[in-house]
Amino acid sequence: MFSSTIKISSVSDYIVPSQECVKPLMRNVKLQLDDPSIQLKPNLIKNQNNVAKVSLQDCLACSGCVTTAETILIQTQSLEEFLQAIKKYQNPAIGISPQARASLSYVLNYTDSEMHSILHQIFQEMNVKLYDLAEYTKIAINNSIKEFKETNLTPLLCSECPGWVCYAEKTLDESIINHMSKVKSPQQIFGAIQKKNHDYLATIMPCYDKKLEAVRQENNEDINIVLSSREIEQFVKDYIQKANIIPQQVQLQTMAIQDQEYHNTSSNNYLDYIIKSVMMPNWTVKYNIRKNKDFIEITIYNENMESQGIYARVFGLKNIANLVSQIKTKTCKYKYVEIMACPLGCLNGGGQIQIQKNTEKAIDLIPKLKEIMISQKVQIDNQYQNEQEIYLTQFKHVKNENNFQW
Repeated sequence: MFSSTIKISSVSDYIVPSQECVKPLMRNVKLQLDDPSIQLKPNLIKNQNNVAKVSLQDCLACSGCVTTAETILIQTQSLEEFLQAIKKYQNPAIGISPQARASLSYVLNYTDSEMHSILHQIFQEMNVKLYDLAEYTKIAINNSIKEFKETNLTPLLCSECPGWVCYAEKTLDESIINHMSKVKSPQQIFGAIQKKNHDYLATIMPCYDKKLEAVRQENNEDINIVLSSREIEQFVKDYIQKANIIPQQVQLQTMAIQDQEYHNTSSNNYLDYIIKSVMMPNWTVKYNIRKNKDFIEITIYNENMESQGIYARVFGLKNIANLVSQIKTKTCKYKYVEIMACPLGCLNGGGQIQIQKNTEKAIDLIPKLKEIMISQKVQIDNQYQNEQEIYLTQFKHVKNENNFQW
C-alpha cells in the first residue's frame, strides 16, 4: 500500500521541465516557448532577435525540476562564454571536482594525476589558476559533522545534490525541506572562499544542475560559471594535440574511503564520515540493501550489539520517493541520509562524458571511475575542527514562496 501523497508508479528518474509558470503574477499562464510574440510578465521570456529564451534564474521559478532541460542550462553557461570571459578578467580561477576529472581521465586514457597536470598546464597558459575541489569537500564534510552533532532533526538529509534540492523545493513541502542540511556544497564553499582572491570563478562538475546551484540568489554569484566534463572534453582533447602538452605525475588528495563494503566513493562520502564521527572502539557496522543497491541501510552497533542508530544512502528519484513517503508517514528510522538524484551517484551525473556507441553500461563504468578516484592518492586528514567557519545556505518552498531560515 502506498502513501496517498506519493504514487511510486508515477515517479521516474527522468525529470522533465514543467511548462507551467508559478511566478506570482502568472499562476495560470502556460509558456509558449515557440511563440516569441506572446508577451509574458514579469519578464519571464527573454526575447532577443525574435528567439524566445529562458534564463537560469527564471528556470528556478518553474513548478517542475529542470534537470533534463540541458539546452536551457548550456545556453547561458557554456564553454564559449567561459573562454570569452577569462579574457576580460585579471585573475580568473577554476575548480574541478574529482568526479569530473575521473570522467576526463578515463575517456582520454590518462591517470587522474596526469589529467590534473594536463588541465593545470592548459589553464596556466590561459592565465587561469586551477584548484582541486577535494579540499573544499573536506570543509563541507566537517561542517556537516558539526551540524549533525548539534541538530535535533531526524532524519537530517544531505543537500549537496542540486537535483535533489530542486526536486524537493518544487514538489515537496516544509515537512521535508526543514530536514535538509543547511551546509553549502563544496562548489559554493570554494566560491565563498576564493572570491576574495579571484575576480572570476568557474568550476568543472559532473552535473548540469550545478549550474542552477551557482545562480541561486543566496549564493551571491560566488561562482560565475559552471562547466560539465562533457562540455570541455573536446576542448581538452584538441588543446593537448595542438599544444603538445606532456602529462606529468602530481600528488593528489582524496576524501574517498574504501576500506568497508558499505562505503561509496561515487559521491562525496558524507555518510561515511558522519558514521566515522560517531563510531567508538569495538563498535561495528552492518549494512543492508533495501529496494536495490542505490538504497543502502547502515546500522551501528556497540560492543554489546545494541543498535546505536540507523543511517541510509539513497540514490535515484524512485528511491528518494520511498524515503519521502517514510518521512511523511513518520515511519522513517534514519538519523542521517546521504541523498543524490542520480542513480549510482555523482560519477553517473548528467554532465559526465557519454561512452561512445553504448559499448559500456553505466553500471560497469562506475567501478572503473571509482578506482580512478582513489588510486595513488593521499588521504586528506579529516580531523574535526570546532573553530572552522560554518558555510550555510537556505532553501525555499516555491509554492508559497517562503524562505526557510535555519
